[in-house]
Amino acid sequence: MFLHRRFRHGFVFINTGKGIKKPADLIGKRIGIKSFLVTAIHWMRGILEHEYGVPHKAVEWVAELDEDVDFNPPPGLKITRLPHDKSVETMLAEGELDALIHSDIIKPMEAGDPRVARLWPDYKAEEIRFYKKTQIFPIMHVMGIRQEIVDRHPWVPVNLFHAFEKSKAIAMKRMANPRIVPLAWYLEAWNEQQQVLGPDPWEYGLTDKNRHTMGTIAGYSHEQGLTTRLWTPDDLFTSVFQGRKRGDEFRI
Repeated sequence: MFLHRRFRHGFVFINTGKGIKKPADLIGKRIGIKSFLVTAIHWMRGILEHEYGVPHKAVEWVAELDEDVDFNPPPGLKITRLPHDKSVETMLAEGELDALIHSDIIKPMEAGDPRVARLWPDYKAEEIRFYKKTQIFPIMHVMGIRQEIVDRHPWVPVNLFHAFEKSKAIAMKRMANPRIVPLAWYLEAWNEQQQVLGPDPWEYGLTDKNRHTMGTIAGYSHEQGLTTRLWTPDDLFTSVFQGRKRGDEFRI
């Protein structure tokens, strides 16, 4: 199951005094990040490289936090880690960094600080363009099950998959009612999402789109030195297909 997705073009911020107008202007610059392995940042590094011609080794990465797991930077990767009293958000506003890729909206942006802006002012239009070209709605979070549980109880992933599918169907039916959300133009946004992303942009399982998306991020991972070999979706995920006409309950 893929529990969270989000486009990330709107989370690339720049210092407005650095003359950065387009993605290629990031080459040779110092870009702040919370940590190198964060999924949101990982996606944008790959997207910048493959869609906008900004190689991940052509910039200096400045990380604020330690990594959650051990990571040995590959040769040619320029990455430095900040001391405890430094913040990438403050450094961007004060010009110590040229740009910043973050998983959240940064505080200077929320405060309306004129020293910071988005790389793509109309980031929504850019995200739609990206999706129409690539058919990728970036996956942020996945649900994992220990292999020992799958080996001992092979029905677990299958039945969990169908439980999540049913839960999502209930939620999406409820979300179709504009009265449950306090937004004036919610229904228009709902309809626009369906027009752009289709009827089920949150689909689970190894569908063609999900294979393409996971294959892409696996490629980025190998390219950026996060994995020692190129993994495929079939390496990473257990199939929940039981064969035709077997319903939604696992049986032996």
